[in-house]
Amino acid sequence: MGTRAGLSVVTVVLVSIWLFASIGLSFAEKSAFVRYVIDGDTIVLKKGTKVRYRGINAPEIPHKDKPGEPFGWEATKRNRQLVRGRLVRLVQDDEKRDRFGRLLAYVFLPDGRMVNEILVREGMAFVCFSEKGSSFSKKLLAAQREAIDAGRGIWSISQVRPEPYYVGNRQSLRFHRPSCPYGKKISKTNRVIFKSRTDACKEGFCRCKKCLP
Repeated sequence: MGTRAGLSVVTVVLVSIWLFASIGLSFAEKSAFVRYVIDGDTIVLKKGTKVRYRGINAPEIPHKDKPGEPFGWEATKRNRQLVRGRLVRLVQDDEKRDRFGRLLAYVFLPDGRMVNEILVREGMAFVCFSEKGSSFSKKLLAAQREAIDAGRGIWSISQVRPEPYYVGNRQSLRFHRPSCPYGKKISKTNRVIFKSRTDACKEGFCRCKKCLP
């Protein structure tokens, strides 16, 4: 190997080391082992970092004074089967953390499948985008439509207290019961009416956490 070639190799190595060092923890968290599964859409990595699955919302499990929702435990169990003790790859877009400080990520298995998508496709989670959008919104929404049409998981049970219509917010991508205070505050510009909860979900709107339509 010539002197120039040797120097080029050394330069590439040094630059690579510098880049990895400058990226630090954020790079280290790109691939990590899952230590613990909290519920259907939240995990804890080996170093203790909490990760919230981006673009979806799994049914709640019982917590303190809250009773939980149908398929909450099933979603948790399925998530555990998929990721606990495994090396996963985390992909983030512009929105890095939620208001609780948890990392927001799309989680991929070693075989390339996206956990977020699997849970939605199996009816173990709802699609739930933020107003900032989602890098995988089309893929996740297609998975939800498939789950709805097939009647899987959360889509296999009758809706609690169905309403004659639902009120959606085009800006926040949330929908509400007609009596919900948050729904009543929606401006005419952003207001959209859905005949059913299914119609709202097929368009990518997410349930209001207060009125739980």
